[in-house]
Amino acid sequence: MNYYLPLSIKLTSSDIRHHYDEQAELPAHEKVIRPMLSNCIEAFIYGLSDKSDLYKLNADILIKDKGKYKLDRNKECITGHEYLWNATTWKRGSIALILNKDFDFTDIFKNCYRPGLVATPNSGNSLSAVKKCKEESEKANIGICFSASNGIEWIQIYTDETHRDNLCELAYQHCLERLEI
Repeated sequence: MNYYLPLSIKLTSSDIRHHYDEQAELPAHEKVIRPMLSNCIEAFIYGLSDKSDLYKLNADILIKDKGKYKLDRNKECITGHEYLWNATTWKRGSIALILNKDFDFTDIFKNCYRPGLVATPNSGNSLSAVKKCKEESEKANIGICFSASNGIEWIQIYTDETHRDNLCELAYQHCLERLEI
């Protein structure tokens, strides 16, 4: 059986992992998320309940869109909204960013950790977010999926296999805490 293995990148170091205050400002907000969010085509949140405290705290940047939410990128979506990005244990569902295929990850990877391929891409993510990322990869875009279960700890990158292999090589050149291959 042939199935897709997305590239996984950690946004927190091994000493932090998921042991952070969910309200805290973390280096990944400015060094990883902001450049991707500033350059993305679209940004969605899947699985966020409009009855949750997390929704209420972030309603000013959320636009309802067919069972999911779009981030209103005309507004500040990171500073003051760290909890939205950091939330763990399925409090918000997955965040999906859609990027053009030519997005340069070099500076992003310099601020990331432990690249690798994921054999269980649905684990820890909203199925609709994974589906959206896969669909976008088939359209020659890049889908970035932020974990619903692990918050800001890691992301998965979906793109066609050739581009994924090139991104893997770039990640192994630039990411910190690399695994031996």
